[in-house]
Amino acid sequence: MFIKKLALAAAIVATSSAAFANDVVGSPSFAGLTSTYAALHSAGAFTDTFTFMMPGITSASVSITTIGAGVADIDFISATLNSMPLVLTTDAGGFVELLYTPGSYAVTGPLTLVIKGMSAENASYSGTLNVTAVPEPETVALMLAGLGVMGFVARRRRAV
Repeated sequence: MFIKKLALAAAIVATSSAAFANDVVGSPSFAGLTSTYAALHSAGAFTDTFTFMMPGITSASVSITTIGAGVADIDFISATLNSMPLVLTTDAGGFVELLYTPGSYAVTGPLTLVIKGMSAENASYSGTLNVTAVPEPETVALMLAGLGVMGFVARRRRAV
């Protein structure tokens, strides 16, 4: 597990230090129902794109955090999850910035997270994507049928 995270961090660092672009394109994998991601940037504007592959219908929420000022500051401009904007909050001094989804989004297929901002030299951020499986209508119908059978059995036992 540690080696996978180390390899991901090394890949992000290697791709973000390009001379012509300050962009990151990644496809982090999930460990359970949570995926983490991070980026380290040189000075200037950046656009990072992360694509997450989702099996079936899921409900997703995301948060992105940076803590820093001066030489290690990142200022987020915008972020979207499948073209839906994230909410940006910051403390009074601009030291802590947080991007997050105002609720959970029901999605199917790949999730694309696009983060735009301005970075000081060697500034970084990290984030977490959480997903929850959304039951399909057949699953809900089967569950309700099972509850109906249990109610029928309980009523028959009481009548005897």
